[in-house]
Amino acid sequence: MRLIVVALLGATLLWAAPAEATTCRDWERASPAGKSALIESMISRAISGQKGRQYQVNRSRIERCLRMSVRNIGYDFDDACSTGRSAGMQALNTIFKNYIWSCVQ
Repeated sequence: MRLIVVALLGATLLWAAPAEATTCRDWERASPAGKSALIESMISRAISGQKGRQYQVNRSRIERCLRMSVRNIGYDFDDACSTGRSAGMQALNTIFKNYIWSCVQ
């Protein structure tokens, strides 16, 4: 049963956590503080979303896990954007969603 709840929460958080229409061009133009603020905002929205609140799981544990990963998320965003300026919002969303999955499991 717990596995089903965790899977549902993960799917809910993934659905509710887009990267605020950030493209690599926007990401690369942001200051280091701006990049961190963007990631922090993504985490806050993913954790506090209405859909995620309906499941009985430890959302604060997931939030702590994501917040400990801010630097690595930023590095992964930098890497994705350095491979080509064509990488856009979808690439950044995929990276962020992978971090959510790693914290939910």
